[in-house]
Amino acid sequence: MKYWIIAIFLLSSIQLFAQPKHAEIEEKDGKKYYVHIVQDGNSLWGIHVLYNTDVEDIVATNPGVENGIKSGQKILIPVKEELKKGEIADVVISPENPVEPKIIKHVVQSKETLFGISKKYSVTVDEIIKANPGTENGVKVGQELVIPGGTMPVPVVVDPNRPKSNKDIKISFTDTIIEHIVLPHETIYSISKRFMVPVEDLKSVNGLRNNKIRNGDLIKIPVRKEKIQKVEIRQVKPVEVKKVDSTFIFKRKKEYEISILLPFFLDKGAGYSATVSDLSTEFYMGAQLAIDSLEKAGLRATIRIYDSQNDTMSLKAILKKSDFQDVDMVIGPLFPDKMNVVARWCEDHKVKYICPVAVNSDILKGNPYVFSAIPSDVTLIEGAAKYLLNKGGNDQNILVKPVSQKDLILYERFRMAYMNLPFKGTRPKLIETNLQDFKTFIKKGGSTFFVVPTTDEATATKFMNALFSVTNNQNDMVSVFGTKDWMQFDGINESYKNKFNFHFSAPNDFNYSYDSMKNLARKYRKNYGADMTKMAVQGYDVMLYFCLKYLLEKNPSTGVMSNFKMVQRGTGNGYENNNCFIMKQEDFELIKLAETYE
Repeated sequence: MKYWIIAIFLLSSIQLFAQPKHAEIEEKDGKKYYVHIVQDGNSLWGIHVLYNTDVEDIVATNPGVENGIKSGQKILIPVKEELKKGEIADVVISPENPVEPKIIKHVVQSKETLFGISKKYSVTVDEIIKANPGTENGVKVGQELVIPGGTMPVPVVVDPNRPKSNKDIKISFTDTIIEHIVLPHETIYSISKRFMVPVEDLKSVNGLRNNKIRNGDLIKIPVRKEKIQKVEIRQVKPVEVKKVDSTFIFKRKKEYEISILLPFFLDKGAGYSATVSDLSTEFYMGAQLAIDSLEKAGLRATIRIYDSQNDTMSLKAILKKSDFQDVDMVIGPLFPDKMNVVARWCEDHKVKYICPVAVNSDILKGNPYVFSAIPSDVTLIEGAAKYLLNKGGNDQNILVKPVSQKDLILYERFRMAYMNLPFKGTRPKLIETNLQDFKTFIKKGGSTFFVVPTTDEATATKFMNALFSVTNNQNDMVSVFGTKDWMQFDGINESYKNKFNFHFSAPNDFNYSYDSMKNLARKYRKNYGADMTKMAVQGYDVMLYFCLKYLLEKNPSTGVMSNFKMVQRGTGNGYENNNCFIMKQEDFELIKLAETYE
C-alpha cells in the first residue's frame, strides 16, 4: 500500500498543523465548508486552530457556538481560498524518495530561538551553533540555518485509500519562548518552579554557566510544547461516598464511656521500654487530675484504663472486649503506628478518637472521627509563615532551601503559606536561596531573618556554624527561624541560638512562670508527691479540653500549656489542632512572642 507523508510549515505562525484535506466538505449557498462533528474535549479555540480559520468566521457561520459547543454537534467551517505560493512549503517523502535529508535548512521565524529550533528538529543547541558559526550570539528573523543530522518535525501520516474523515486531523504546538525580568527576591530555583521548567533548560537557553542571576536580568523561559489529540474516554466507576451522621458524632448522653489506651508495659513483655512506660504513667497522672475537675463540671462517665503495650495483637484484643463496644471516646495509645489501628476501629464504630501526641497527618484523611491534639510539622511551619508575614517592620525575610525530601515539603509549605495567606497592603518580599549562597543576602545595616525549615541536625548545625563564621563578632541584626527539633540538637552551640535570636513554632508552651502552671504543679505534688512533667500536663490538657468540648459541649478556657483550635482538614477528614506558639530564645530562656491559628 502506498503512503504519503506531508510535513507542512506555515511561515506566518509558530504552530505546526495538518491542513484538513480529508475532512468532509459541504457546499451551501455557493460556498464550501468543512463539516466538523464536535468530539469530546473539543473547544472553539481548538477548532479555530485546527482549520486555521478565524473564530469570527466560525461564529458567523454557526450562530450560538460562542456560548459553548456539545459533543456530536455539527459545525461548518468556511473553506479558505488556496494559499498563495510561498505561504507553505511541502516536503514529500514517497517510495521514490524514502529517506529524509540528513541536512535540513530552516528559516528563522518571528519569536523563534535556538532552544525552540533544537527541540523542533531533535538536535542540541551546540550542534546548531557548530554548523552555523555566529549563532551563539543569537539568531535573526529570516536567517537560514543548517540543521545537521536532524529529523523533520513529527508529520501526519495519511492513507489516501482510507475514507475521508476529520479524525485524521491532529494538532501539536512547538515550544514558545517568553521573556521574564528577574525580580529582587527571585532565584533560578524559584523561577524554575514558577514556570515548571528544569533549571538545566533555563541555563541552556540563556547560556548560563552557573545558577547566579541578578535583579533586572532578562531571562528567556521555554514554555513546554503540548499536543492536542483525541483522548480515549473510559468508563469511570462511581465514587463511593461515605455519609457521616454528624448528629450521632456529637450526640449528648447522660453518662459516657471513655477508654484510655496507654503502653504501661506492666508485665514488661515484648517491646518493653522503661521510658515509654514512665511517659504513660505521667500522662495518666495528669489525666486523673483532669478527671477530678470534670466531675465537678458535671461529667458522668465510666473511664477505663488499658495497657496497650506495643503489640498490635494485644491492642486488637482490647478493641474486641465486650466493655469496649459501647465506648464514646478513645484516647491513646502513644505509638503512631498503633494509632492507625485504633483510628480505623473508631471510624467503623463511629467513636470519637483523640490522638494525644504527634501523629502523621495521613491519619486524618477520610476519617472525621479523628482529633489530633498536636499540630503537625506542616501546620507549625505554616504558623511560622503567618507570623513573619504579619510581624511588620523592615526585616528582610530569606527562605533557605534544605536538601532532604522531608524538609523540602516544609520548605514548599512555608513558601506557599507566605505567598498565599490573606494579607492587607503590599506583601513583604520573600527571598529564596540555598545552603551555599545564603551568606550573600545578609543585609548590612539592617535586619535579616533566615528561615531554615529543616528537622535534620546535621543541616541545622552546618547552617548555624556557617552563619557564625560569616558574621564573626559583628553585631549584625540577624535572626534565625528553625523548627522545634533544634531544641534537641546537641550539635548546635547554645550561644549561637542566643546570638541569632533563635525562633521556632511550637505545639505548646511549657512555662512554670504562668499562674495556671504553678497551680497545677501544687495540686500534682499534693496528690503524687512528685514534680510535674510536660507529659503530665499534656495528659491534663487533653483530657480536660476534649471531654468539656465534645461530651459536655462547653467552651473550655485556654489549657495550661496547650491551646486547642480544632480545624477540620477538608470535607470528610479529621480535625487537627491549628494553634501554634511562636517561641524565641532570649538570654538563654524561651519566651512566647505570639500564637497563630486559623
